Order: sequence, then structure tokens, then C-alpha cells
Amino acid sequence: MNDLYEILRFVGNAVWKVLPFFLLSMFLSVLINMLDMKDAIRRAFASRAGLSVLLATAVGAFSPFCSCTVIPVIAGLLASGVPLAPVMSFWIASPTMDPEIFTLSVGILGWPLALARLGSSLVLSLAAGYLTLALTHMGYFRHYMPEDEADILKVAPCCTAKAAPAAAPVGLTVLPATACCAAGKTASVGVVQAAGRSAWWDSTAASFRAIDWGVFAGRMWEQSWRLGRWLLLAFLLEALITRYVPQETIAAVLGKESFFAIPLAALVGVPLYLGNLSALPIVKGLLAQGMQPGAAIAFLIAGPVTTIPAMTAVWGVVRKPVFVLYIAISLIGAGLLGYISEWIL
Repeated sequence: MNDLYEILRFVGNAVWKVLPFFLLSMFLSVLINMLDMKDAIRRAFASRAGLSVLLATAVGAFSPFCSCTVIPVIAGLLASGVPLAPVMSFWIASPTMDPEIFTLSVGILGWPLALARLGSSLVLSLAAGYLTLALTHMGYFRHYMPEDEADILKVAPCCTAKAAPAAAPVGLTVLPATACCAAGKTASVGVVQAAGRSAWWDSTAASFRAIDWGVFAGRMWEQSWRLGRWLLLAFLLEALITRYVPQETIAAVLGKESFFAIPLAALVGVPLYLGNLSALPIVKGLLAQGMQPGAAIAFLIAGPVTTIPAMTAVWGVVRKPVFVLYIAISLIGAGLLGYISEWIL
């Protein structure tokens, strides 16, 4: 009975500490979803190759797509002829970071790890884009879509939206969120449609003025309830890890004395990553038990990009060499950034 009381007290304290950050993150998430950002995305990918990688990284870091719902957007962009380099940057940036996740990372993990995660996400996205750009200039990846046009529209079972045909211009349309992201970044699914000629700032400002704040409050409540349940479960797992998993076990596998802690954490994220929201409290519990900060960064970077549903969808969207590049950048990059973060922190 005493154990149950201590676990409930731990969960209650964790909820109270993170509540302001949670509410702020829900506000930012709903606001970004209700803003019309199709022109911003269009302009980011329409720039010169080098600049487009930078802009695609910035847009991806602010976009509310998870590793699953970003796939139809990617399929549409590639099908409409957008170069692979900025798409690769957007592809990696979007699942790993957004304002909602950064805010919660600050509240749960603290500023140092939150900033390390943000910096690592941006560095990995930029590196992926510019590496892909260099390989493209060297003659690789001239054909990166499957030959069968039906394969272009193939997405994971949890991603029900379809990409537009190859003739469609670049843009974005909002559809209902898919259930696969209930435990992570929830977002609307995008498909490619015609983008307007107005400046992106004008269209975004107009969509802000058009927000129905009653609807906004309703969506914020719905999203808070949907994600809050997963967060409570994650806090419960954190309490169980902290109370029952021996510190020596975590330290032996993922602690400072283990040279392979960081690559192991990156690989473990492939089958076990539960979503950006649920991962944070679990990582906090592992850190309290001796996990390396660098291993935490590697897990939080590699996990959202290499989830099983995401990789299943990627397999159907691009040819095998691009898929291999995507996986290699994600895992090797996460490991290297984990070692760099460990050295800095």
C-alpha cells in the first residue's frame, strides 16, 4: 500500500510540475495546426538548392507532423518534382522537433537537454539535406521515386491520406489527424495541392485573424485530453522505472562506463520508441537511474525518425538507395550527435 501511495505521489508531483509547459505546448500545437502555412512550405522548397535545405529545416522544426503523418506530405512533394535534398531535411526535422515538443522537453528534461535536443535535430536535418545535395550533384539519386506510380501513393496503414498525382503543384491541404500519432506529435495529414500566389506571411496572418477561438478552445481541450492520457501513462512508467529498476542495471547498459551506450540507445529507439510525448518522462526516469545524457539525445533523435510505421511508409515512397540513406543518416547521425552532446553536457 505504501508503494502505491509513493507511485501516485510521484505521478501527481510530475503532473503539477509539467502542467504549465503542457498547456503552453497544447496552445502552440493547436495554433500551428489552425494556421494556413502552405505558402511557407511552398516557398521553402521552391528556393535555390542550398537555401531550400536551410528553409526546409526551419519549416520542418515548426511543422506539427509526426513520423507517420509527414509521409503523405513527403510523397506529394517528391511526386510533384521537389528536389530530394530539401525534402530529406524536412523529412528528418519534422518528426524530431516542433515548438510543442521543445516546450515539453524544457519542462520535463530541463533546459540543457532540451537545447541539446533542439540543436541536434537542426544539425542532423541540415547535414542530411546538404549530404543528399552533394550526392545528387555527384550523380546519385537521379531517380528516387519508385517506377510504379502506384507505389508513390503507398503509405503506412496508419497514414490514410494519399499523395496527389505527379502533375500536382506544391502546397498543403489539411485532413484529420491519424490515430498512429496519439502517443506522439499529433498533426493533420498534408497532400499536395495548388498554392496561392500571395506572400506566405499574408496568408498566415489572414488565417490567424480568421481563427474561431471557440473552436480553438474545443480543439485544445480535445488534444489535451488525447495526449494527457499518454503523458499520465508515461509518468507512471517513469515512477515504476525509478522505483523498481536497479540503478546498477541502467548504469551498466546505458551509463557512463558503457562505451556502446549511445549507439545502443539509438538502435533501441527503432522498435521501442513510443512517441515524442511518452518518451520524455521515460527518458527522465532512465536519466535518474544513470543513463548517459548523450544516450538520451541519441534515443530522442533516432527514435521518432525510425519508428516501424515510419520506415514502413518510407519503403513504399522512395527507392531502396534513398531508404538506406534515410536510415543511415538517422542512426549514424543520432549516434554522432549523442557523443557530441555527451562531451558538451
